[in-house]
Amino acid sequence: MDKSKILSAYIFLIFATALWGGNIVAAKIASNITLEPIKLSFFRNLVVSIIYSIFKKNWKIIIFFSILSVSIFNTSMNIALTTSSVISTSLMPAFAPSMIIVLSFFIFNSKISSLQFIGVIISFIGFINIIIRGNILNLSSLNFVVGDIWMLGCVSCWALYSSLIRKMPKEIDNISFLFLIFFIGNIFVIPFYIFESSINQSFTINEQYGWLLVLYCGIGPALISYLLWIKAIKIIGANNSGLFLNLIPIFSSLISIIFLKEKLELFHIVGALLIFTGIYLVIRKRDKNE
Repeated sequence: MDKSKILSAYIFLIFATALWGGNIVAAKIASNITLEPIKLSFFRNLVVSIIYSIFKKNWKIIIFFSILSVSIFNTSMNIALTTSSVISTSLMPAFAPSMIIVLSFFIFNSKISSLQFIGVIISFIGFINIIIRGNILNLSSLNFVVGDIWMLGCVSCWALYSSLIRKMPKEIDNISFLFLIFFIGNIFVIPFYIFESSINQSFTINEQYGWLLVLYCGIGPALISYLLWIKAIKIIGANNSGLFLNLIPIFSSLISIIFLKEKLELFHIVGALLIFTGIYLVIRKRDKNE
């Protein structure tokens, strides 16, 4: 493969994950200023839908991708951050590369070695350690942060989305694809947005800095990051691209520690080390095969 294309894919992934790291912080700020999670998700998607104004066919697979990525993934993350910290939330996507490998094995019959399998298990243990916040008693008593469970669904959807993105019809260009998944995905968000807004008796964004957060989340993490992510996957594949999700906790944790004064706990460090150790085993085995 052309080395310049591979390098461009890496650059795309670094920028995409940096913007997503900022998106997690923006969603946390939104929860702090009482900008409701579903409202943020709705207007964020609306920003992208307005920018992308092209419509194409292949509606069945587009609807499927819309529900996975725009409706469930982003909304689940926004809800998760109403109770979970930026650091915990940002560490969880690091488990997605292992999930992508497992899903590729079941869906596309991709090969998975014993070392890769061990790596997946170690990553999963690290993932669980973050959810139970380093205390096994929390697992038996179900005493954990609800937001972390929302992130479990969020990460699962993203892993499935990334695994299946190769099935995107070739005749659909990236711009059209993004318009469709955000436009259609927002249709599924509307009923929940109406329900949430009715409870809070507010259908508009009146919060301070609310529109600035929506514009950032819509243009940066949504519009630009999704486009870069799709381009990278087309060049180096979902498995290789998925590894760059490990940059998200680095970007978002640094931003949250500096600006939101969040604390890096021991269970964060232990969970991250386990996840990254598992990812290393997966990379090491694949590199030897290549």
